[in-house]
Amino acid sequence: MFRYIKLLFLPTIILIGLNSFYIVNEFQQAIVLQFGKPISSKRDAGLAFKLPFLQNVIKFDKRILEWDGDATEIPTKGMLDKRGSASALQKEKQETTNIFIDTFARWRISDPLKFYISVNNERQAQSRLDGILDGKIRDKIAPQYIDDIVVNSDQIMQEALDAITIEFESLDIGIEVIGIEIKRLTFNDKIMPQVFDRMASEQEAEAAKFEGQGKAKRSEILGIIDREVDLIISTANKDAKLIEGVADSSAAASYAIAYKKDPEFYELWKTFDVLPEAMGSKSVFWLSTQNYPNSNIFGIRPDALK
Repeated sequence: MFRYIKLLFLPTIILIGLNSFYIVNEFQQAIVLQFGKPISSKRDAGLAFKLPFLQNVIKFDKRILEWDGDATEIPTKGMLDKRGSASALQKEKQETTNIFIDTFARWRISDPLKFYISVNNERQAQSRLDGILDGKIRDKIAPQYIDDIVVNSDQIMQEALDAITIEFESLDIGIEVIGIEIKRLTFNDKIMPQVFDRMASEQEAEAAKFEGQGKAKRSEILGIIDREVDLIISTANKDAKLIEGVADSSAAASYAIAYKKDPEFYELWKTFDVLPEAMGSKSVFWLSTQNYPNSNIFGIRPDALK
């Protein structure tokens, strides 16, 4: 009889034991419900106790979760030109330019008990995130120019994240948004041709600016080169004249020494040197063989030819 009672109660004891403990791994956090009402939470991994059959456990992911919203059409202040002012036509008409912003965010369940009480599950949490994140992103994007959105996207998204953090702290629903980024920015199909035309004209203006700067720099470099060339040529001419003067002086000294050694030869050489200039092409003159080469060719002494 005792044996049958033992066999009857053993499965019951095992079942009670299995329902008295639960395990939370490193990637999980849990809350304990009693009669359907949350009474406690457990965020650390390990083995925990609960009342069997009276309490049950719901587990949530402790890892960072993804939010990927739909692309949202947001009106902006339009585009700036390169001078940093709004388009004149747009400024007069106060028109807006719509763009499509596709963003993504990372969030986590910071308090599972508050999370369960406020939003119950991740699907409901995604819906809350859709409304809050889209609204805050719109608030930060709408007052901006498209140029600023592209250039200062990190700063704008940080401002949006700060506003979202404040919002969730005030709601106190156990959700923490860690980061938010722009995944894609596109234009409305109606304004795409205008955007491309604007971009092309701005690039042409930028190219013309660089071309003008290049030409100015070229002129400056050529001017420097010309001045340096003139300086080099002037210095070279000065040095050449100095060398030429020294050479002429040295040559004259050498000639004087040579002429002093043979004065008669010098007189003859000087005579032949001046004859082509003194006589015309059809002139006729006689040289005496008796006193050559000391003949008085021009009726004066040979020393006058020196």
